[in-house]
Amino acid sequence: MQQLTPLEIQKQEFARGFKGYSLDEVRGYLHLIAEEMEGLLRDIDRLARENGRMREELADHSEREKILKDTLMSAQRVSEEVKQNARKEAELIVKDAELLSERMTHQAMQRVADLQRTIGELKLERKAMRNKLQSTIDTFQQMLMLDLEQEANDLPITHMFRKAQE
Repeated sequence: MQQLTPLEIQKQEFARGFKGYSLDEVRGYLHLIAEEMEGLLRDIDRLARENGRMREELADHSEREKILKDTLMSAQRVSEEVKQNARKEAELIVKDAELLSERMTHQAMQRVADLQRTIGELKLERKAMRNKLQSTIDTFQQMLMLDLEQEANDLPITHMFRKAQE
């Protein structure tokens, strides 16, 4: 079917017959149809442009929606990665703290053992020194006793002097 334009409708010529339609009425009616068709074509053109614009907007909105979805998915992935990294870091910190605690406890126990050994050695040394001191005191006491005995057995010097003169 051939599409008619308003101009074609207005220029349409009809064959004239003997008692045919009134030429003015036909032309007037064709003119009315042409104007109506022109208005419809303008509406179609406007609607086609509006449809194109709306399709562009729809495509733009669809693209934005896709970008937003991608962004949200990316943000969610990053959030999960951050949470996972934070968990791993916390686990490492706890593990490091536990290792440090164990090492410090081991060092403290080692220090306690060293101190106990030193205390034991000092007690033995104190006992040895006490025994040595007691031995020294006993030796001095024996020397004093011997000295007292000798003094009691010794004659006065004057007695020796007299014997020498005799």
